[in-house]
Amino acid sequence: MRHLFTAIAAGTLLAAPALAQGAAPAGAYVSDKTHTTIQWQGLHNGLSWYTGRFTNFDIQLTFNPADVTKSKVTATIDPKSIETDYTRTRPAGNTTDFNNELATDARFFNAGKFPQITFASTAIAKSGDKSGKVTGNLTFLGVTKPVTLNITYIGNRNDPRANKHKVGFQLTGSLKRTDFGMPAGGPIGDEIKIEINSELVQK
Repeated sequence: MRHLFTAIAAGTLLAAPALAQGAAPAGAYVSDKTHTTIQWQGLHNGLSWYTGRFTNFDIQLTFNPADVTKSKVTATIDPKSIETDYTRTRPAGNTTDFNNELATDARFFNAGKFPQITFASTAIAKSGDKSGKVTGNLTFLGVTKPVTLNITYIGNRNDPRANKHKVGFQLTGSLKRTDFGMPAGGPIGDEIKIEINSELVQK
């Protein structure tokens, strides 16, 4: 998760070359939730990548165009907001609340004991005009570990409806769920893929 947050900072930072041309201005940005998706995938029984999402989150970015490496990003995710397609695809007559099971069960996100997933960036590095890596501290299930994700800067524009500037990015990477104390075994593999697509808007 924290990868996710770092990615946000990185995405904006990667836009630095365009800033000299009057692109994305410096300052504070926040995720546009309507146009942001935080998604994870786990390999189910070695056969297919099962997908879930989080729908309640907050991403904060402080963007420094003069030195993108000094930009900062933080994020919080509510694990109770997990969403899957199970309700729409479960067999007729099945009333299992799989989202709640994932959110609350001690084998999974254990949200009753750990109500937040947090991330804080610690480093951002460019690898190309629109690509880079972001590293940050991810706290998940009470365990804090560094995570590094790949970032792709998508673009920026002024939103005429809000009269505010927006930037967009995509973040991808992976982590091992057992590194954060989630039990080994079960139908979902240890590697969890993460993909974040987000628009950030000026505060």
